[in-house]
Amino acid sequence: MRRFGCIVRRHVPHPRYHMESSIQHCGTGMPADKAAGAEHEHTLDAATVLRRAAVSGTCASLLSTGMLACGGSVDCGSAFAPVNAVSHWIWGDRAIHTNRPSVRHTVLGYVIHHAMSVFWAAFYEGAMAVGATPGEVHPGARPAASPAAPTRVLGGLAIAGIACFVDLKCTPHRLTPGFERRLSPGMLALVYVAFGLALPLGAMVLRQAGRRA
Repeated sequence: MRRFGCIVRRHVPHPRYHMESSIQHCGTGMPADKAAGAEHEHTLDAATVLRRAAVSGTCASLLSTGMLACGGSVDCGSAFAPVNAVSHWIWGDRAIHTNRPSVRHTVLGYVIHHAMSVFWAAFYEGAMAVGATPGEVHPGARPAASPAAPTRVLGGLAIAGIACFVDLKCTPHRLTPGFERRLSPGMLALVYVAFGLALPLGAMVLRQAGRRA
């Protein structure tokens, strides 16, 4: 029994071993607190995502509104009609058939369209943040790399496709975009394609602003 007890005591790790191993981070040799800080640096916070969404959403809103104006001119003889139709959220079906520009319909319609563009851009930027390639966790490591241009373009088109499906198939009648009732199916598809292609422009705008700064 005494010999067995000696053997057991001989194989019991020293408490200091546990203390030293607990402050190492997954075999990297970096203290846990420093590793946690490094990982935090590579995590895109919500404020950054929303800030980027405001830029990419604005790009998507402007480009898709331009396409709405083109489609309105071709399909119903009024560049303002599709944007006016968005204000049916507030004014009901009468706004769908309004062709003349006005603050009541055109400005309000654009404000709603812009807000929803930023809403969808937030999902886009969130997806791009999750898809970013993380940098290595050690001192002097480079920051997380943003997705490549093809990935951003495909992501924008995917979000536009989801937005189209939700807008036209899953949304209550009163909260649909409204412009789908003034445009042909082909022109409506072009509006959503323009929206999807414009979402990656936000990254380009921010990159150019960063270079000038």
